[in-house]
Amino acid sequence: MKSNGYRRNALAMVAIFLGVCLSAAAANSHTVSVKTSISLNGTEITPGFYVVEWVTHSPEATVTFTRNGKVVVMAPGKMVERDNKSSADAVVYTNNADGSHTLKELRFAGKKQVLVFGEA
Repeated sequence: MKSNGYRRNALAMVAIFLGVCLSAAAANSHTVSVKTSISLNGTEITPGFYVVEWVTHSPEATVTFTRNGKVVVMAPGKMVERDNKSSADAVVYTNNADGSHTLKELRFAGKKQVLVFGEA
């Protein structure tokens, strides 16, 4: 009987550990809607929905854009803390002279942290 109690406690600990890990992973992932073609690291990101995931290296980050389960682009970025929280998700880009757009940053609703690409 004691071994059943031990197994139950061990399973509860594993469940708690997995829950913490999954919530930490979710904090570094966000779905982003791109409304116009933009380039990042020389790769074109066409309009649509992307899952953006990042791994931070204080404050540098490796950022991956995935669409339909396929990696579209991986790029270096930087996690930057702003004074105020973003009121909405935003894809911020520059307008280039040739009419193209280059991704500069991603803002996330309710967060002070933004992902910045290129110069900060």
